[in-house]
Amino acid sequence: MKRIGICLFLALTLVCGIAFGEITRPMGPGQLGFDAVVISKNISIRPTQNANAKAVKKLNYGDHMAVMSLGNGWCECFLSETEGVSGYALEDYLLLDPAYITVEEPTPVYAWQAQNAKRVGLLGRGEKFPIIRMEGDWLLISLRGAAGWVLRPNGDPSGTARMRTADVRRRAENYLLSTNPWANGTRVTSETLKDYYVFVEFDATTREWLVTFDSRREAVFEFTVDDNTGDVRENSPGYGIG
Repeated sequence: MKRIGICLFLALTLVCGIAFGEITRPMGPGQLGFDAVVISKNISIRPTQNANAKAVKKLNYGDHMAVMSLGNGWCECFLSETEGVSGYALEDYLLLDPAYITVEEPTPVYAWQAQNAKRVGLLGRGEKFPIIRMEGDWLLISLRGAAGWVLRPNGDPSGTARMRTADVRRRAENYLLSTNPWANGTRVTSETLKDYYVFVEFDATTREWLVTFDSRREAVFEFTVDDNTGDVRENSPGYGIG
């Protein structure tokens, strides 16, 4: 009977597709630039910004380095803190300043954002993957050269919040857009906000939610949402906005 109960629990977990896990935020700029992780099977580091130049080094999926984006499809790469610029790599094969998800239970990966979509993988307990994009209740994660969608972990691990994570995020987003803010020299719109990482965390002690919009390019907006009233207030206006 006990074995049947355990199997039933695991089956329900996989059927429901619930993501139990922790999201680690981006690191921000370091001494030599941003942390970058290789998301293709491998990548070539070249001596010049020329895709035909002979590679000086090859890196594999999951390898890290410090980079500075040049804005023309290439990144300057620093493989050592003492060597200076080590070469150049195409930005399409890197994920700059990523957030990560570490799953706490077996978690299905879907081909698109739907629980009835084709499953393309199953994450094991304790596995950690870089997040390519966040869209609503879903995360697009890098899977050793491929990609797939997993449900976003609930922002309230205590299970005591009155509001739902998605509703909190939506309130904060509407408030942000209503202020018509600038970031990195341009207005923030619903379209540009799609490129931001959004983090939603509930504090069971204060009964408040912290919602953070992070562009990964030094533009950060933070809001507090009252769990009882739904009221939104901005934290440290202007913080990290350039």
